[in-house]
Amino acid sequence: MIDAASRCCETESLMTDTPSAEDAAAPAPTPAPAVGDIVTVEVGNPVAGGQCIARLDGRVIFVRDGIPGELVKVVVTGSGKRGAFLRGDVCEVLDPSPHRVQPPCSLADECGGYDWQHVDLAFQRELKAQVIADALRRTGGIEDIADQPLATSTAVSALDDGDGLHWRTRMRYAIDENGVVGLRAARSHRIIAAADCPLAVTQISSAVPPTVAQTGNGREALIAAYSSTGELALVGVNADSVITERVRERDFRVAANGFWQVHPQAPETLVSTVLEFASPQHGEKILDLYSGVGLFAAFLAEAVGVTGRVDAVEADRTASDLARKNLADLAWVHHHRAPVEKWLAAGHRSHADIVVLDPPRTGAGRDVVTAVSRRKPRALVYVACDPVSLARDTKFLAALGYQITKLRALDLFPMTKHVESVALFERS
Repeated sequence: MIDAASRCCETESLMTDTPSAEDAAAPAPTPAPAVGDIVTVEVGNPVAGGQCIARLDGRVIFVRDGIPGELVKVVVTGSGKRGAFLRGDVCEVLDPSPHRVQPPCSLADECGGYDWQHVDLAFQRELKAQVIADALRRTGGIEDIADQPLATSTAVSALDDGDGLHWRTRMRYAIDENGVVGLRAARSHRIIAAADCPLAVTQISSAVPPTVAQTGNGREALIAAYSSTGELALVGVNADSVITERVRERDFRVAANGFWQVHPQAPETLVSTVLEFASPQHGEKILDLYSGVGLFAAFLAEAVGVTGRVDAVEADRTASDLARKNLADLAWVHHHRAPVEKWLAAGHRSHADIVVLDPPRTGAGRDVVTAVSRRKPRALVYVACDPVSLARDTKFLAALGYQITKLRALDLFPMTKHVESVALFERS
């Protein structure tokens, strides 16, 4: 699959999305289809994971390559524990959706990173909005945001007017035993030759070779990174290579194999949204949790000025060290290399006016949001790359007296299952 080393959207891993209890209803008493069987179903609503729900004799099937409303034939590819649900891939479309298009990549039906290439771009965003709204409703327990219906609040915005291709500035390629450079097949360790992925920026796809020389022990992966300053890095997973990214005339040194937003317009868009939602004032105290190389901390610090304070907490040693260098001119930013939950549990910074959270895909979790709520921030800005994790933490925060009052959903990852959301929570 095609993601760079990225804590938010690591798409090279196998599919691990699991259905909710409501989706995975108890199987019907009729014998379940076996792997390899072909069944005919009508495709239902989208779910997190880039699939849609279908039902067969009371059983739930999570269908890949379908579009809601279509009548399709599906080949069964697997099942959940104790047959709680089935998985399947569309093998024939009997009644296609008007939103079905020819995928721009010939590998779309195999590669695990091309979840929605068979859907027109505008409708991809509608499907992602439905996933966010469904997660907030069913897991988060909310029906509206600031009296606006979820269907309105979760509308997904594009970052540009492009065709959804050539936007990935970071790629993680797998390499097989023969040195072939490729991507993982869906829910598989199988490597597909794909050095010229159409989602990669052209600077990467033109530079990555179709094969590489193998060492004695083989090579696990090739990381390709292209920066906003025009630097290109092709390195191994453990290579010590740094490139420079520029946002608002400020330079950030970033490890080529470390975390940085992969869409060229994502850093500026997220910074603008975080600043708008947080509305930092001169002299305020801010916690920037999961702070990476200091992207948000830098501009939050500029907003609060020398009489303010920003505490940036990041567990990764390389990222934290780079953040110190990137923000060396901002003496009122205090860097802490520690897991967020441990730093909060130690009681540091008993009060904060604003908290910014940019957790990994698994979310912040109950312990972190509980510790954050004890600081009694007036605003909590949550940057989320997984709708279900955001919804789960929304429920935790509601129980602690914080309500979601704004949400902006952004299509930072066209053609894939991923979607980014920025949410503002305020004390009720």
